[in-house]
Amino acid sequence: MKLGRLVSTTLGAMLVLSLMLAWGGTATLASAKAGGILNDYFGEDPGTFDVQADTTLAVYGLAREIFNTLVRYKGATLELEPELLAKMPEISKDGLVYSFELKKGVKFHDGKTELTSEDVKFTIERMLGPVGLSKWLFDPIKGAKEFMNGKADSVSGITIVDKYRFKLTLEKPYAPFLANLAVPSASIYSKKLVTEAGDKWAHNPVGTGPFKLKRYVPNTEIILERNPNYFEEGLPYLDGINYRIIGDYTTALMEFEAGNLDVIGVPSEAEERQRLLSTGRYQLLKSTPLATYYFVFNMSDPAWKDVRLRKALAMCIDKQAIIDSIWGGDAVVATSFVTPGIPGAFEMGKGPALPYDPEKAKKLVQELKAEGKSVKCEAWQRGGTALSDTNIAIQEMAKQVGIELNVVLTERAAFGEARSKGKVPANYGNWWADIPDPDNYLYTYFHPSEMMSTQYRNDKVTKLLEEAKVETDPKVRARKYQEAETIIIRDDCAIVPLLHPLDLLLVQKNVHGVIMHPTGVNSYKHTWKDAPGK
Repeated sequence: MKLGRLVSTTLGAMLVLSLMLAWGGTATLASAKAGGILNDYFGEDPGTFDVQADTTLAVYGLAREIFNTLVRYKGATLELEPELLAKMPEISKDGLVYSFELKKGVKFHDGKTELTSEDVKFTIERMLGPVGLSKWLFDPIKGAKEFMNGKADSVSGITIVDKYRFKLTLEKPYAPFLANLAVPSASIYSKKLVTEAGDKWAHNPVGTGPFKLKRYVPNTEIILERNPNYFEEGLPYLDGINYRIIGDYTTALMEFEAGNLDVIGVPSEAEERQRLLSTGRYQLLKSTPLATYYFVFNMSDPAWKDVRLRKALAMCIDKQAIIDSIWGGDAVVATSFVTPGIPGAFEMGKGPALPYDPEKAKKLVQELKAEGKSVKCEAWQRGGTALSDTNIAIQEMAKQVGIELNVVLTERAAFGEARSKGKVPANYGNWWADIPDPDNYLYTYFHPSEMMSTQYRNDKVTKLLEEAKVETDPKVRARKYQEAETIIIRDDCAIVPLLHPLDLLLVQKNVHGVIMHPTGVNSYKHTWKDAPGK
């Protein structure tokens, strides 16, 4: 039996399901009891707490506990609400000027330093400086580009009105700008405390969040404790969170079954999953993330230059077989890169992806060979000690139609450096969107200034993405994004969307209130544990 199989289900309906299930069991927030230590783990040491310098889900998760953003998502929904703000910002009619007011009396973890408008300005400019990896969050602000290019000492679009009020003026209208401010990378730092900490900041973070760092032992543990001065009265419920670093999933699962861990991801093997759930000892939490798994090409790589080879690879991949055999059915076939269910996305199953057609793929390969063109090509795998099951499956499917695909294991740091230089020939990967907007998918990967180094160049697509970025009419934006995505996926075959996963989490029965968010960043602020013996 394959558990959690998704049959004839739209992602929109799955999003609704995720909001119903993500709060953890039948207990309600009203019945929450303060106290308890939650035991979680990371598969590897995140290595830093500086969420401006690292965008991995592990660091994002830590940031949601240690820091705060100006706005946040409400519970497990995609609705924005104030977090460090006294109220949602006022936006000028032309969509350029955002007026903000901070909550008063918000203190950083030292219990003395108060959050002010100067901290917001410092945070934005630090991100736009050399350390920041997510400059896209703030580069819509007027003067950001001049500041990044060293032509200005400050960002002209930031205006400090007083200690608690400030304005951000954009260069052009940008509809999802507020969603940018809810991304963990937009967490607000203290100018005073970061400056004083210097190079030690990355391992000694001081935020305003519900938990603060108590102890960090590299490659062993990260211990967070409750922030007694947290500005949201009565929160968090937990006394702390203990993260252990456990590099082997089998070991982590043993620790979970022994009761030493409170949460763990669900094993991919259907039989193992069924065994765990049949015990009745655990809760199964579900969420539909804004995520797409894909196979992407470097458009400048000589082996992949011919679109016919890219299309042959796209059409030889049996996505449903991968979902059934590797994912245990807990995913849906992707026909678009942008995850369905968000404004501007294609509906489930109606995207522009090329259909599974191995016979047509074989004909394209034969056509290439007849012209004396090589069908030998290469893809890289980021990290790991052996090829992933998915890479092995894709390699075998390619072989069946005559494509000689070699997948090369590459160390994580080397992979990242090569990708930044546009040197990764192709790879199986995944994108967990930072915000629920097509811009975060398509512009990020396929604009000439993009950060993912796919080396994609298409003037028409560039124009569409730039126009959609500043378009304020939702229908016009959607039309432009869908036209651009059709060219990218169907015509140019720059990327092969494979699947949209269902995020599953096993939780001990005495744990309640875990919030699984579609962005993939879970929160423990409302989590609590039953008292021992209950």
